[in-house]
Amino acid sequence: MTERKINRGSEIRAKGKSMGRERSGVSADPSDRPSPQAGGLKAVPSAEGVQDTQDGLSLSTKSAEGSPAALAERSLTLRAALFLTGRIALMLAGIAVMGLGIDIVVKADLGNSPISATPNVLSIGFTMVSFGTFMLGWQCFLVLVQIALLRREFRLVDLWQIPISVFFGVCIDTFMALLGPAAPTSYVASWLWLAGGMAVLALGIVMTVVSGTVMNCGEAVVQAVVRKTGARFGTVKVGFDLACAALACLCAFLFVGHLAGVREGTFVCAAFTGVIVNIYMGLYGKLRDAARSRRKGTERPFADEPQGAPATEEA
Repeated sequence: MTERKINRGSEIRAKGKSMGRERSGVSADPSDRPSPQAGGLKAVPSAEGVQDTQDGLSLSTKSAEGSPAALAERSLTLRAALFLTGRIALMLAGIAVMGLGIDIVVKADLGNSPISATPNVLSIGFTMVSFGTFMLGWQCFLVLVQIALLRREFRLVDLWQIPISVFFGVCIDTFMALLGPAAPTSYVASWLWLAGGMAVLALGIVMTVVSGTVMNCGEAVVQAVVRKTGARFGTVKVGFDLACAALACLCAFLFVGHLAGVREGTFVCAAFTGVIVNIYMGLYGKLRDAARSRRKGTERPFADEPQGAPATEEA
């Protein structure tokens, strides 16, 4: 009886110890414990292992940054940025050249250029508003004409024509101040000044068109008509200038009472500025084709290879 009570107490104590081990997460058999090699426990990395991993990542990052592909991509990005900068500089230079051409035409005293004839006439009729203010309003009106013509094809980037118009007006005022009292002294000299002004004005127009960026409002309207009709730029330019000259004459009779600010030189500019633009564009096309053919000639390293040589397969 006593032995049974002792055995019964030993069994209770043994069960209590085993239950305590299970609750504490300790296995009764040391062999049942999971080993780090078997994947039961995660091995804590040493400081040296972490340092080696960081060094490996930094070396791989440096090698990726210095790889030929990364260097080529960086070179292409830099080249594209320089190309865009050159185009913007060409456009701004063209706007400045146009301002100089308009000032020379005005100095000829044979009538203003067609693109600026209407604002000039309005400034004569309404002296309380400056010529530059009317010029800016005229340019904004031409932007609205572009929106009406192109509709969904109108790009939001073309709204940059408005700040460019401000720059255009500043150039006109600056060159007018630089020319100062210089003016032709005879009727023949006035025609020479007018011819020189048209040549300079046409050159500025071509520079803005070739730049492929945002053009001046007048040329942008012409370009919009060209996109819709497929006609030549110079031909549409002649029609646009004639329409501007006719509108200036109408404004002169309505707001001034007589033909002011529009003379024979205005119609000559309207008729021949586009022709000069076509001549410049033709010369530019020949120079561009010659440059392309020269570039293709230098990019043929196997031009002198014998005809019997085996052809290499492209990768």
